[in-house]
Order: sequence, then structure tokens, then C-alpha cells
Amino acid sequence: HGQTKHPCESLLRDWQAARELANYYFTVLLRLAPEEPDAQRRRQELNEKLFVAQTRWKHLDDQLQSCCREHGEVRMYH
Repeated sequence: HGQTKHPCESLLRDWQAARELANYYFTVLLRLAPEEPDAQRRRQELNEKLFVAQTRWKHLDDQLQSCCREHGEVRMYH
């Protein structure tokens, strides 16, 4: 017998990838030195990317929670 995948597994993988991307942009922002060339432009760019990544992560979080509720899981992550 092949192991049956959980119906929410692909959402969980997407959620994890979105979380990692948001964490990456946040970390880069924290490490951006104000004296770096083009620091203000880079900060603006990173803030925009972080916003998009966090929005996607939140959207996937909502979808994952709904999927888990639908399939009887309270939370399969966290």
C-alpha cells in the first residue's frame, strides 16, 4: 500500500515556503545597514517584497486552517 497523503499536504508545503520567504525578506531588512549605497531604495524594495510575502503567507494560512478544519485536524502545523 502506498501511503495516503493528507489532503492539506500541498497547502502546508506552500505555507512553509511562504513563511520562509517572508522570514528571509525580514532578516535581510534587519541586516540592511543604513550606510550601504542605495540603502533607502533597497529598504523600500524589500518592504514591498516583504508585504507581498506576508500577504501570501496569511492567505495560505487561512486556506490551510480551513482545510484542516474540513478534514478534522485542529492544526497540523505550529
